Amino acid sequence: MCASRLLLQGMASLKYSSIRTSLRSASFNTSKSSFQNRNFEFNGIDDAVDCFNRMVHMHPPPSTLEFNRLFSSIVKMNHYSAAISLAKSMELFGVKHDMYTFNILINCLCRLRCADFGFSLLGKILKLGLQPDTVTFNTIIKGLCTEGKVASAVRFFDKMVDNGYQPNVVTYNTMMNCFCKVGYTHVALHLLNKMENRGCKPNVVAYNIVIDGLCKDMQFDNAFNLYLEMMDQGVTPDVVTYNSLIQGACNSDQWKKKTTRLWNEMLARKITPNVIIFTIIVDKLCKKGEILEAECVLEKMIEVGVEPNVVTYTALMDGYCLVGQIDKALKVFGDMNSKGFYANIITYSTLVNGLCKVGKLEAAKDLLGDMCARGPPPDLITYSTLLDGLCKHGCLDEALNLFKAMQESGLELNIVTYSTIIDGLSKGGMLNVARGLFSSLSIKGLIPNINTYNILINGLCKEGFLGEAYRLFREMEGNHLSPDGITYNIIMRGFFRNNNTSFAMRLLQEMHD
Repeated sequence: MCASRLLLQGMASLKYSSIRTSLRSASFNTSKSSFQNRNFEFNGIDDAVDCFNRMVHMHPPPSTLEFNRLFSSIVKMNHYSAAISLAKSMELFGVKHDMYTFNILINCLCRLRCADFGFSLLGKILKLGLQPDTVTFNTIIKGLCTEGKVASAVRFFDKMVDNGYQPNVVTYNTMMNCFCKVGYTHVALHLLNKMENRGCKPNVVAYNIVIDGLCKDMQFDNAFNLYLEMMDQGVTPDVVTYNSLIQGACNSDQWKKKTTRLWNEMLARKITPNVIIFTIIVDKLCKKGEILEAECVLEKMIEVGVEPNVVTYTALMDGYCLVGQIDKALKVFGDMNSKGFYANIITYSTLVNGLCKVGKLEAAKDLLGDMCARGPPPDLITYSTLLDGLCKHGCLDEALNLFKAMQESGLELNIVTYSTIIDGLSKGGMLNVARGLFSSLSIKGLIPNINTYNILINGLCKEGFLGEAYRLFREMEGNHLSPDGITYNIIMRGFFRNNNTSFAMRLLQEMHD
């Protein structure tokens, strides 16, 4: 029995076994004409299944086209397994699948992350003498890419071309998007350049995919050159093009000059900047500490009728927190809530960080409590931010209590969290506790990084445990970590402070060698 048949039967028995019972027990008196005029909009999956039951018991049953319309509606409700199961039942009632039905089924399999089973259905399509179309191929390729099976997608694409099927722009865009997402932007660029030679003119979506990939790879100049080439080829950029380019410009040097040029070109083309573009610029200005300019951009944004969203407000709050203006950040938070926007976890983490930086630990804890009560629930970053604040302000007992609560909560603590508490304990006179936590890392399945080693070596040196610090220093190499300049400076200072100048000089020579 073929794999697709097994999968279809399995899905039917697992989740929709009740369908067969309802097929036997339902009564039917609906005319065929009523289905031909029906728009197939349902209140839920039960309503759709009830409609299917009536359809299959009509004599003669409605056409395959009408069933396909039904399945398409079920797919729009995200009930992929149900669509597969009902399509199987449709065959049992003597209604044959056509190419459109198979495309729906392949799409369902891909949505369920079972793209490989699409090949089995493709084999059945060919066996029945049907001709797969570009929708069939595009769906399988997209499914493979979604599952990260890039090599399989490439092989299938090449085989498709070798067998005489002509990929369309959607096929190429799917492949290029896949390449960019896994870091093979150079391959996507190569494919873009080959499209025209293969008789397929790239559209704005194709260029946008590669431009975005280049910008994310910090290759703004190459992205900008492609933008110029795109216009030379008669393809007009859209707001998505400028979203990517302005983000790329903000991540490059001379960002203001580049962003200003792109902004002016966008307006000259009568393209209205969207909330994404405004937010990118607000975020960049805030990260540079240019809060007044960020406020002006926000005012301009509202003036032209583009409403800020949670991401925009969070960027502004982060800017205020970076310059210590926590009261203004809290005011923005209040204004955002009054406008009906719900803070997300990044918003809360930003404010917790800002409150901790100015020493308002009680307010930070209250905010965390608010998250626990109303949502969204705090994540590891939120907890770790508060933990860092407690450590930096010497509240070690509270920090330890929070750390223990984090361990008991089921959160998967990472090496950054452990490094934070080890640092706080080492600096706060609780070196023995810090040692114990460091020793427990291997049991927890965590590997200390250079920062973790530097923290404990520094604590040991300050307390005069030079022998232990030096053993830890040498242990790094055994764990495939090379001591960096900070590590050498820490341990050399320790030996200098303890008047062991000759050993410190040997380490200095070793560092330079």
